[in-house]
Amino acid sequence: MKRLLVLVFLLVGCGFAGNRGYDWYNYQVNVPVSSQSETVKVHVDPGESTTQIANDLATKGLIRQAEVLLVYLRYGSGQQASIQAGDFVLNRNMSMAQLVNAMGHARLQQVSVTLPEGTTMKVMAPKVEQAGIGKAADYLAAAQDPAAGAQYDFLANRPANAPQNLEGFLFPDTYQLNRGNTAQDLVKRQLGRFGQQVTPDMRAAMAQPAPGRPAESLFDIITLASIVEREVFKDPDRAIVCGIFYNRLAARMALQDDVTVLYGLNKPQGPLTDPEKQKDTPFNTYLHPGLPAGPISNPGLASINACITQQKTDYLFFFADAKGVTRYAKTYAEHNRQQALYGLAPG
Repeated sequence: MKRLLVLVFLLVGCGFAGNRGYDWYNYQVNVPVSSQSETVKVHVDPGESTTQIANDLATKGLIRQAEVLLVYLRYGSGQQASIQAGDFVLNRNMSMAQLVNAMGHARLQQVSVTLPEGTTMKVMAPKVEQAGIGKAADYLAAAQDPAAGAQYDFLANRPANAPQNLEGFLFPDTYQLNRGNTAQDLVKRQLGRFGQQVTPDMRAAMAQPAPGRPAESLFDIITLASIVEREVFKDPDRAIVCGIFYNRLAARMALQDDVTVLYGLNKPQGPLTDPEKQKDTPFNTYLHPGLPAGPISNPGLASINACITQQKTDYLFFFADAKGVTRYAKTYAEHNRQQALYGLAPG
């Protein structure tokens, strides 16, 4: 206590007697700056010094003397007080003791970002920046860093010639992150969510043949689901369309899917011109048989499940008509007749 009194005397100057100095100290600690309610937002960075915090509170009019807060934190709070990093909504009608107590229980301000099913990492990137979670370029860098996925077992067996990015595995969802989290943190959250949603049982089911579908790797299922996600938007169309793709693969027919070509051209939407359909990229399913080089979007759980339990039919063709209804056909002639009859959905 003597040490505290000495420090208080140093703060208030020699003009105060001991009792008056101690009363003055108690006044500073226990009496709010204002009797009126007035909220003030305060942010404390990790590693910020108590001197910086005290000066900030004094500047914002929450305390009278920064030096008194330093004394209180060190000696006057019964034990060494701790102010946490975080975001706080404080009030000028709170005493110094109440302020310190409130700031010892940080509630980090959170930011939210919604990343819809079927979006690519390049479409996700500006949404991440708009939400305040780093720069779009930082997100793309993290999503294209092979080391970012090293700890996730579901990424271990990707083909050696697969694109060196995390497209397809950046699980689409709404994410709440603490302010100050980085784009790299978000990518880790997305990969973690993928591992939670695409369970070991689901992965085991992929590896077993099913009617109309051979045993498949996770990478191929996600690649196919990423196409389905871009083509259809509701059940049971997802399972039917996935079954059509398997029918074409089994018949050694090219998938001839426009959305894969668009991805390879870095073109957000169609229609495609004939020269564009002849542009040679690893994603051109007009020119190259089988699946494209990798996922073309980040599919949601519904499309992934649809490609595990696809619906077996005799269809080989499909399209979305002018009203958004998905039409199916067994022959190319029937496919053309339906397009003439119902029209095509806008590109």
